[in-house]
Amino acid sequence: MQKKLIALAVAGLLSAPAFAQSNVTLYGTIDYGFVSQGSNHNEYVNGDKIKARNGLDSGISKANRIGFKGVEDLGNGLKAVFVLENGLAGDSTGVGMFNGANRQTYAGLAGAFGTVAFGRQYTPQHLFTASVDPFGKQGLGGAGNVLFQDRRLNNLAAYISPDFGGFKVILGYSFEAGVLQEQEALENNSDVRVWAIAPSFTWNNLFVGANYHTARMNRDNSTGDKSQSLFNTIDLFASYDFGFVKVGSTIGRRTTKKAILGSDKDGKITQFMIGATFRITPSDSIMTSYSRASENKLYNNWDKLRIDQFAIGYEHALSKRTALYSQFSMIGRNKAVKDDHGVYFSTLGDNGHVGDVMGSVNANTLGYRRGFTVGMRHDF
Repeated sequence: MQKKLIALAVAGLLSAPAFAQSNVTLYGTIDYGFVSQGSNHNEYVNGDKIKARNGLDSGISKANRIGFKGVEDLGNGLKAVFVLENGLAGDSTGVGMFNGANRQTYAGLAGAFGTVAFGRQYTPQHLFTASVDPFGKQGLGGAGNVLFQDRRLNNLAAYISPDFGGFKVILGYSFEAGVLQEQEALENNSDVRVWAIAPSFTWNNLFVGANYHTARMNRDNSTGDKSQSLFNTIDLFASYDFGFVKVGSTIGRRTTKKAILGSDKDGKITQFMIGATFRITPSDSIMTSYSRASENKLYNNWDKLRIDQFAIGYEHALSKRTALYSQFSMIGRNKAVKDDHGVYFSTLGDNGHVGDVMGSVNANTLGYRRGFTVGMRHDF
């Protein structure tokens, strides 16, 4: 109740009519913990030797954030909804306390027809992966450290259908995904358009879903080519909650066009995650998962690239909002990745992805082979 009163007070400062008509809620997460990361001897990234790292980090098991969400009843079953969310960097001053570019902000309408929203939003691919990953696709154990996925899209128009006996579908179209321009470019040059479709079905403790999204560039200024395909991705998701254990998995294929990569072949990444959450007591859980991503030969003289991760974690709920946690993970990279061509897969190029990719730790690009963390998280 207190957080709602605070949020309403803030809304009242901005607009008295909005204060009178809208139901606004303040929410967020504060997460801090100790992190230790290490690598094998004589490993290098971009010519620099990787050294062990120990420190106090923020947003480990769940990204730090503060946000406002609101609903206004417009009558006849129609409601206006909005979310305004900023990331927090409370353990440093390098980027300031607020880091809004990394979070979501949108407005929309909801009714019997479903929900239509416009703004910077999560992709269905990210939402479904987070729902089946025991670590929520976050932290040292999160599948986001290995899976190459798009987390959010700019300028996204999204539609979420009503629930038809457990069936739902999400449709999305981004007018400019933000990989080359933050807003739509003059004459649509270099605008990256993305469209997505993601059906799902939920029945009791079962969840299954699918996602397909593709990206095209309206015109490449360097070549003058029009409507050039960048990449497409298809994913399947499933989870089942048995009560004492919840299992979840995802598998997908991401194809980036060779014309974009400048390679001999299209870049094809096959990736998957399988994991489980064991509920030892009502307050204690053990999480474990295995994630892997492998890419075909991009050039005839290259080997296949592969990265994988094994993770285990423990969480103790002090209350519904506060938890203590610990995570341990090990990253494996084959010789082709370490020797390469750097530690990057093809989809990390400027034109190979849109929005945000991977999780917060980015273990595959930092080069760390193992990590351990212990921390505390509070949701409000």
